[in-house]
Amino acid sequence: MLHLLRRAAKTWVFRILFGLLILSFAVWGVGDMDFGGGGNSVITVGEQKVTVEDYAMALDREMRSVSQRSGQPVDIASAQAMGLPQSVTARLVRDAALNEEARRLGISADDHALRDAILSSPSFHGLDGTFDEEQYRFVLERLGFAVDRFEDDLRKSLARDAVTGAVSRGAEAAPGFAERLIARAFETRTFRLASLPAAAMPQPEAPDDATLAAFHEANQDRYRAPESRAVTWIEIAPATLAADIEVPEDDLRAAFEAAADRFSQPETRAVDMLAFADEATAAEAAEAIAAGETSFETLAAERDLSAADIDQGEIPRDALDAEAAEVVFGTDELGPVGPVDTLFGPTLYNIRAIIPARATAFEDARGELEAELAMTRARDRAHSEAEEAADLLASGATLEEIARDAGLPLRQSDAVTADGTGAVGAFARDPAFLEEVFTAAPGEERDLLEAGNGAYALVRVDAETPASDLPLDEIRDRVAADWAAQARMDAALVAAEDASDRISAGESWEDVTAELPAAPVELPPLRRDQPAPGLTAEAMETLFAAEQGAVLAVATPDGAALVEVAGITPADLQSGQAAELLARWREALDGSVSQDLYTYFAAAVQNRIGANFNPQAMEQAISALR
Repeated sequence: MLHLLRRAAKTWVFRILFGLLILSFAVWGVGDMDFGGGGNSVITVGEQKVTVEDYAMALDREMRSVSQRSGQPVDIASAQAMGLPQSVTARLVRDAALNEEARRLGISADDHALRDAILSSPSFHGLDGTFDEEQYRFVLERLGFAVDRFEDDLRKSLARDAVTGAVSRGAEAAPGFAERLIARAFETRTFRLASLPAAAMPQPEAPDDATLAAFHEANQDRYRAPESRAVTWIEIAPATLAADIEVPEDDLRAAFEAAADRFSQPETRAVDMLAFADEATAAEAAEAIAAGETSFETLAAERDLSAADIDQGEIPRDALDAEAAEVVFGTDELGPVGPVDTLFGPTLYNIRAIIPARATAFEDARGELEAELAMTRARDRAHSEAEEAADLLASGATLEEIARDAGLPLRQSDAVTADGTGAVGAFARDPAFLEEVFTAAPGEERDLLEAGNGAYALVRVDAETPASDLPLDEIRDRVAADWAAQARMDAALVAAEDASDRISAGESWEDVTAELPAAPVELPPLRRDQPAPGLTAEAMETLFAAEQGAVLAVATPDGAALVEVAGITPADLQSGQAAELLARWREALDGSVSQDLYTYFAAAVQNRIGANFNPQAMEQAISALR
C-alpha cells in the first residue's frame, strides 16, 4: 500500500489537489467565525462527516477566491446568487464519498507517505531549496492552521488520490486521435469561386397579401417594437449653463498669466549628440568634421549608432547644463558644435534645426480661456442648482413645478428605448440615464442622477410600454422590402445550384462561369479555421467535407457562390507547428481522459454510497459568514 500512496503523491491529480490546498490556506488563511459550537454535521457520507466549521471554511475560501479573480467583493448574498454554496456542497460531497471509499477499501496514508508529500512541497522549503521544519511550522502558524488538522487533510487527499489513481492513472486517448485532429486542423484547400450577388438577381414581382403575411409571421422576431418608457426629466447641464456665464476681464487675464507656460513655447533646438572617451578624441573629431574629412553621421555609423540613437529631439535651453547650453544655444548656425564637458564626458552636438520661441497673445487665447472658465463655473452652478432641485423634490414639489420656479429645462419623451432612442439633450444615449429610466418604476420618486459628463437630472418614468409585435399594416413597406431582398438571396442560391448541376452534367467550369455575373477568382490555400473572402464558416465546413473536384453552391452574406474544390493538401504532421501541437494535444487529450475517468469514478462512488444533508446545519454555516 505504501508504494501506491507514494506514487499518488507524484500524480498530476494529487499535485493539483495539494497545490490548491496549500494555495487556499496561503492566500486566505482561516478566518475568525462563530460556528455556534459546530456540533452538527452539514453532510454525512457513510462514516464521513462535514461539520459546520468545515462547510463554512470551504465556502469562505470559495467566496474569497471568486472575489480575487473578479476584483469585486463577494458577500454571502452574492455568493448565493452565483450558486457558490451548491458548488461547494458538490465538492465536499465528492471528497467525503472518496474518503469513505478509501476507508472501506482499507486505504490510508501512513507517516512515510505523509512525510514524502510534505517534504516535496516548495511551500515548506527554506532558502536552500530543501524542507525546513521551522518554515513548515511558521507557515502553518501564520495561517492559523493547526499542524494536526493540516496533516489530517493531507492524509485524506493522499488516500483519495490512491483510490482514484487506480482508475485514472496512465489513461490515454485512443491511438491516432491526436493525429486525426491535427490532420483535420492543418489540412489546406484551394478553391475557385464565382460570386452570384443577390443584387445581380432580377427584382421579383410584388408579393400578394398572403405571401407578405406569411413572411411577416415567419420572421416576427425581426418586427418587434422594443420596450419603451415615457419619461419626464429636469436637465441641469454645465454645457447649457456655460453659454450664459460671462467671465470678467480681470479673471481672464489672471488665468492667462497663471498659464504662462501653456501659452508660450521657449526656443528649442533639434540636436544630435556624440560623447567621447576623452577631450583629445573629441577635439580630433571636431577638427575632422570642420575640415570636411568626416561628418557627424559618419562618426555615429562607425560606432554602429543609428540616427535614432543619437537624436536628442527638440530640447529647450534649460534641458542642458550651463556649459552645454551656452555652446548649443550660443550660435545661430546649424551644424556641429563643441566639444563640451557633460555628464557623459566630452561631447559634440549637431544642431539640425532651430525652432524659435513662440508666444500666444492674450487676445488669441481669450476664447479658449473664456470657454474653460465658463465651464468650470457652470459645473459649480450645476451642482448647486441640482442640489436645490433635489431638495424641492424631497419637499413634495413636482418636476413641472421645480422646472417652472427654478427656470430649469424640463424635457419629455413618449418613448425612450434601451438603446437611447427617444432620449435628447445632455442625456441622449447616456448609459447612466438609460439605466435610471429602465430601473425606475412608473411614478417613483428617484434620487438625483449625475452623469459622466457632469450633467444632473431628476427623472420620472410616466408610463412603460412592453415590447410588442408590430402589425403588418404598420410596417407593410418595410416587410415588402425585406421579402424582396430575401427573394433575391434565394434566387442567387438557386442560380448557383443550377450552375453546379450543369457542371455535374458535363459542362466545363469555364463555360458555365462565363455566364455568371462575376468572373471567378482563385483563393489562396486555406485551413478550415481561416476566414475566406465571401464565404461563411458554415460554407467552409461544407467545402471541407467535399471531395477534390467537387463543385458546390453555397450561400454567402450577399447572395450565393459557385465554388470548386480545386486542390486538397494533407497536413504535414512533421512540420514545425503541427509537430509541436501534436505533442501538446497528445498530452492534453491523455490528461482529459484521465480527468474524465476521475470524474466518472467519483460520481459513481458518490451515487453508490449516498449522502445525507442537514439543512439547519448548512444554514448555520452560511449564517456564520454573514
